[in-house]
Amino acid sequence: MDKGAKTLKKLCELDFDAIEAYEEAIKRLDDKSIADKLSQFRGDHLSHTDALNRLLQARSEDKVDGPDAKRVLTEGKVIIADLMGDKAILKAMSANEKLTVKAYEEALEVDSLSVEEKTQVTKHYEDEKRHHNWIKSTHDKM
Repeated sequence: MDKGAKTLKKLCELDFDAIEAYEEAIKRLDDKSIADKLSQFRGDHLSHTDALNRLLQARSEDKVDGPDAKRVLTEGKVIIADLMGDKAILKAMSANEKLTVKAYEEALEVDSLSVEEKTQVTKHYEDEKRHHNWIKSTHDKM
């Protein structure tokens, strides 16, 4: 597996990880409007996994069907945050999205991604920045 395929695989695992974190956060939030917005972001991550898996299959690589081992840490941040309410949950989710934004930003620097792959990764990167900005802004207003 070349560096481009490894990058796509890592991003797909990270998106699966994010999906699980969003599910945990949505279950625990008291504010339904915030939970609804996070559900939309979860949907973006589902779309990302589909798109990334299509790119991997186009490279004759195996599909990714779940997160990597770090998922426990991401879910754990949200579960622990549950003890302190919506603001703490959003803080944990903001930290998660910050890591995701960084991973996508770094992926854009990988030379072995095709033009099509970089275009898709760029779209996902823009989604991640939007997620992070909304979560951080909402957290800061609380």
